[in-house]
Amino acid sequence: MPLPGDDSRLLERLAAAPSTTQALALRARMVLLSEQHSVAEAARMLDVSRHTVAKWRTRFVEAGPDGLRDQARPGRPVSIDDDVQRQVLGVQLRPPPGGAWTTRAVAAELGISQTAVSKVRRTWFADHPDIITRSVLNASNRVTLAAVFASESARALLFHEPLSPAVSGYGSASEGPARIVRESVRTVLSARFGCESGVSPDGPGPSPGRPQSEADLLDVVGRVNKVVPPDRRVITIVDAELPTEVQRWLHRHPRFSVYEVAPGNWLAQLSSITDAIDRRQSTQLLDLEGELRQWASKGRRSFGWVRSPRVDDVDTTGAGVPTSGGVARTSAPRLVTAVVKELRESIATGAFRAGQKIPEEPLAARLGVSRGPIRDALQILAEDGLVALEPHRGAYIPIPTRQDIFDTYTARGPLGALLLRRVATRGRARLGPVEAALAEVVRISRTGDAPAAGDADIRWQDAVAHAADMPRIEKIFVRLSLQLRMFISILGLDYAYAVDEIVSDDTEILKALRNQDPDLVTTLWSRKIDNSVLNMVELFRRHGGAENSLPQ
Repeated sequence: MPLPGDDSRLLERLAAAPSTTQALALRARMVLLSEQHSVAEAARMLDVSRHTVAKWRTRFVEAGPDGLRDQARPGRPVSIDDDVQRQVLGVQLRPPPGGAWTTRAVAAELGISQTAVSKVRRTWFADHPDIITRSVLNASNRVTLAAVFASESARALLFHEPLSPAVSGYGSASEGPARIVRESVRTVLSARFGCESGVSPDGPGPSPGRPQSEADLLDVVGRVNKVVPPDRRVITIVDAELPTEVQRWLHRHPRFSVYEVAPGNWLAQLSSITDAIDRRQSTQLLDLEGELRQWASKGRRSFGWVRSPRVDDVDTTGAGVPTSGGVARTSAPRLVTAVVKELRESIATGAFRAGQKIPEEPLAARLGVSRGPIRDALQILAEDGLVALEPHRGAYIPIPTRQDIFDTYTARGPLGALLLRRVATRGRARLGPVEAALAEVVRISRTGDAPAAGDADIRWQDAVAHAADMPRIEKIFVRLSLQLRMFISILGLDYAYAVDEIVSDDTEILKALRNQDPDLVTTLWSRKIDNSVLNMVELFRRHGGAENSLPQ
């Protein structure tokens, strides 16, 4: 049974709101995707079981948003103090019985319940945000773990792209190499618990930086610089501010990019690193595990490991990696881009109110990044018109006026006409996504949910813009789409016009595109824009919006 429109909008806002925990946002997405697709498809897209998706959908239908929250369980709650948590996380550095530290094996080793072990692992390896590593490591192209460093004061992981292409079809997460990689990465991340003194899961070691550790880290990065070919960018993930001398060395070697992860999020990189690592490293990672465990059983010093070059490092493509100024380019998306994406969707779906200030610190804490990427992202969003920036006030959501609505549609009209004429002259080959987007508009329209249908209509228009294959014009058009979605969501407006008219207008435009009639397409689009702006301004007036007069 389809979810009511109000429920769908509520779930979208819950999934995008900055205050939503990662677990709650995931559950909201499960329910949303199970509505848009099937339970099985939603499970596949989110990499969870069908049972999990069905469970949370049922709980939402029965209890609404409260059904997505963890419920108090009968009986005595599991109480886990810091020392027990540290033992659970640090046991990874001991040789495992039976070949792997399963939750059952850890529970038997420490004399605690398997439930407690699962809770600790879930809390530290999964429940924290991990936007940084997912943004800078490219899971589609794979990376190679080049080096590992651990001391009381800092941990560092260094990666580079493999020289030879990763082998396709190397196995899913359920197969041997992937399991080996995952458990090896778990051990690598747990290396922080092998240092001389106790380490809390959510904080760095007690020593702010020893000269010996600094020299050891310099030795590691220096060896990586020699081993990794000069046309490769090296991605460095750390959990603490690096010593001054190390920072100076990195500044002199610009191919080393450094990203700092909050100490409390260090272990939560497990899934993103596992997804990104080339499976061909599985055997080497097993050897690394052995070295880490030997070090932990003896060590009173820092641990450093640098990957030895292997036959896999031969560049079999003959093309190498394109470089610019001696620095390798990488397909990994920048961290700021990931933050911008998160904030754009949050703003467009109404996670913030008109006039609301956007607090940098809580937002940075939720996303697990420093304030620098947040500020850079807000600058980009200000250029998009989604955020206003003022000295001494900071960033806030602007309060739209009638003039803003008029200006947006005035710019959108001719841009859309240009894109549509281009699509109409290119034949039917690129209309597949446009037809699929219209089918979604029709499906949502049958629920009678006008705001959801309006949002689907804007996404349909974006699909048309993409089909034109004019990237620069499309980028401007999509920015205007974001502004429209913001107008609708933060002001609580209905969409521009009736749902049946949306479907009728879009269907006629698609028919004209199929018939390759650019003149008719332009006429239909102009009519759609005129209807939109007149109805949107009228709705704005009825809702008591700011009284900027429209040009005559």
